[in-house]
Amino acid sequence: MIEQLTKAEERRDNALNDTLRTIFNKFDQHYLVWQKAVHLLATLDCLMSLAIYSRNISGVSCRPEIIDIVDGEGNERKPFIELRNSRHPCSALSWKGEDFIPNDILLGIDEEGKTDDSTFVLITGPNMGGKSTLMRQAGTILIMAQLGCYVPADVCRFTPVDRVFTRLGARDRIMHGESTFFVELSETSIIFQHATKHSLVLLDELGRGTATFDGTAIASSVVNELSTKYNCRTFFSTHYHSLVDDFTENPKVKLGHMACMVEKEDESITDPTEETITFLYKFTGGACPKSYGFNAAALAGIPKTIIKRAHEKAVQFEESTKNLKHLRSLLNAAKENKLRKDILKELCIR
Repeated sequence: MIEQLTKAEERRDNALNDTLRTIFNKFDQHYLVWQKAVHLLATLDCLMSLAIYSRNISGVSCRPEIIDIVDGEGNERKPFIELRNSRHPCSALSWKGEDFIPNDILLGIDEEGKTDDSTFVLITGPNMGGKSTLMRQAGTILIMAQLGCYVPADVCRFTPVDRVFTRLGARDRIMHGESTFFVELSETSIIFQHATKHSLVLLDELGRGTATFDGTAIASSVVNELSTKYNCRTFFSTHYHSLVDDFTENPKVKLGHMACMVEKEDESITDPTEETITFLYKFTGGACPKSYGFNAAALAGIPKTIIKRAHEKAVQFEESTKNLKHLRSLLNAAKENKLRKDILKELCIR
């Protein structure tokens, strides 16, 4: 009986093999029909997903208005983005959008809706203040809008985006022997190779993977190149506050920050954990004076003794930086008044 069972199993396997070959043969004969059917089902699935999202999106939503890059007179328009009271698309369904703070995101256009020369937004603000979320929000909304989906905003108007480039997060590629900083620069290099003035660039804290001076210098150079040569719509978040001083007078660079409210903020306080910081998650104009990193350290559970010691070192760094700025201003003034030698001599005596 075992021999009979073995032969029966062999006959069954042979029969199944012939059946599969027959099915594959028929499938191959009608391959183009199946390919078209799968494509139609995929398209239907995508359209249904967009429709379901547009129908179920909570709060205020709008139909995007994509403006042609050429006006009625044949002149090319300046690329711009206008998002009014926009929210992150994921929050609209995850949390019903009730606790998410909406924000206006304007680039290449002012508050009154008139075009301007700005193509670059330099974003500062406290740690955990919402800078990265704002950038991801802008990129996701524009992608969904060009797909033909309703978006969570009062107004969504923009000229088409040909590509979206991102440099977000911090990670290395250990299996390729590439450091965090190398990955940052590799992703930034791709932007310079392929970006056009119709692209959207999202750069989040470029330069954090290396020394402060190297990171600041490279970040400054990247900002200058993107804002003066490429002129593509760019959101650039940073904790290098020296960049704000360097590009304040540049008409193509807007300054913005994520607002926060600080209680008990006093320069005489030696324990920064006594400060109370409330994140407002509101994107507003201008620059944020500090990053409030000690607040993040306290929230993360770093011991107070370490935070107090770090605060003391931060005060020393700030004092040395201020002294260096004063020295430079004195040297510049001395150069203009032809009294450089006398002032240098006085500084050496002191």
